[in-house]
This record gives sequence, structure tokens and C-alpha cells, in this order.
Amino acid sequence: DYKSMRAPTTTHGFRLVREDYIAEYDAKAFLFKHEKTGAEVMSLSNEDENKTFGVTFRTPPSNSTGIPHILEHSVLCGSRKYPI
Repeated sequence: DYKSMRAPTTTHGFRLVREDYIAEYDAKAFLFKHEKTGAEVMSLSNEDENKTFGVTFRTPPSNSTGIPHILEHSVLCGSRKYPI
């Protein structure tokens, strides 16, 4: 049962910072922080069959070349050979 699920206190260089239940989403949330880089990862677990993920950056790009948008489509859109 995901509601009683416990996350490891450390895994792959990440340390568990916070663990909460989010009633609005009927989900268990785990916030991890990477010891060396400070990168944060949040994991949500619930009974929903739909699985998804997101990547965000704290600061906007320094220019408007569109590279982050191109990267988004390259990573998240898949291809004929590698559909998602």
C-alpha cells in the first residue's frame, strides 16, 4: 500500500529531506536532495495508472535561442523508433 510506503533515507547520493501525504492528490510525497549538487527530486506515489514526470530549472535561460524548448521536445516527444 503506497500510503504506508517508506522511502530510504539515502539513495544514489540523494538524502530524504521531507515525506508528506498530499490529500488533494491522494498521494505520498518524498523530497530528496542530492548531497553534492543540491539538486532536488520529488517523487509522488498513488494508485493512479497514469505515470508522468517533470523536469524544472530554478533560473530562466540567459538568452532566447530556444534551446530549452528544443531539449524538451527532443526528450519528451519520442520518435518512431523510441515511442513513449
